[in-house]
Amino acid sequence: MRRPMAAAACCIAISVSPLLAGCAPSTSTDAQEPNAGADTAQDASAEPIKEAPKTNYKDGTYTGEGEGMGGPITVTLTVTDGVIAVDEITEAGETPGVGGKEAVSDGTFKLQIEEAQSAEIDGVTGATMTSGGVQEAVEAALAQAK
Repeated sequence: MRRPMAAAACCIAISVSPLLAGCAPSTSTDAQEPNAGADTAQDASAEPIKEAPKTNYKDGTYTGEGEGMGGPITVTLTVTDGVIAVDEITEAGETPGVGGKEAVSDGTFKLQIEEAQSAEIDGVTGATMTSGGVQEAVEAALAQAK
């Protein structure tokens, strides 16, 4: 009775071994792929740095005002060589903890304006009135730069 068991064990071992071989790490694919294991930081450095698109606005510093939820919102912009930079955004009374006040203080609106190079920003969820006030202020400032 021992022989049939030994034969069965041997058959199982032979049939399972190809499956187990597939679980082992293989170095042959690394050798075949020229970029295998390449540092991803090199790939990132190959991408060009994104520059702000130039606009048709006159160089100068401009201030506009819009109406937020808690009062006026003022945006001061500087246009240099057709590129818009935000100098300052002030708000008089936006509600803390809702999103708009924080988006002014943490630079979210500033970043959105500079990336868009216009008043066409995404704004902040939950702060619709503040976002609209910032857009209105940017539009007013840029109207002076035409």
